[in-house]
Amino acid sequence: MKVLQFLLLFMFVGAIAKAQPPADSTRGRGPRVDMFKDLNLTKEQQEKVKAIQDKQRTEMETLRNSSLSREEQRTKMMDMRKKYNEEIEAILTPEQKEKYKAKQKEMQEQMQQRRRDGGGGPGGQGGGNK
Repeated sequence: MKVLQFLLLFMFVGAIAKAQPPADSTRGRGPRVDMFKDLNLTKEQQEKVKAIQDKQRTEMETLRNSSLSREEQRTKMMDMRKKYNEEIEAILTPEQKEKYKAKQKEMQEQMQQRRRDGGGGPGGQGGGNK
């Protein structure tokens, strides 16, 4: 009987774990924002953006796991973001690019406000700038 209870418990825990989103889906920074939702991207643009984002994600993860100092990582990440942002902007129409830049500005302002309020990252820390 105890074996049966254990198996049922094991199956229940497994089902719950499978139903959960991946632990790093938001990297601890709140809900993921879809920057491209309001841009009405064509199917081709969506595929290109996804490819760029996948490549960026892979490079960022490699960089996070490197032996570089946090400051060196930060500098390289900023350079990568700029490079990939330029690649994305290159596939947008002028109207889409304008909306994209406005959304970026809005998100940057929100991030700065969270930092001023003391909630700039996981654990409520303001990014160590205080």
